[in-house]
Amino acid sequence: MVSKIALIGLTAALAFAPLPAPAQTNPSAAPAAANAVSIPNRATVRSGAHRTRSQHRNTLNRQKARATAEHARHLRVPPNK
Repeated sequence: MVSKIALIGLTAALAFAPLPAPAQTNPSAAPAAANAVSIPNRATVRSGAHRTRSQHRNTLNRQKARATAEHARHLRVPPNK
């Protein structure tokens, strides 16, 4: 039983051990600066997430107000004569 636990522990240690990465240098490849030009700068690119989120929130609030008003209108009891 102890040998099975030891074998499982050894297998787990080997499975999760970091492997050495192969060298990624290629002398015939273009320099990294040429690749950096094609990647847009995060500071200059606007994602529009805030605008999208606020428009969605406005739409939800408008729908909620409409539904609440409609519900209140249906609850109104006509006056008795």
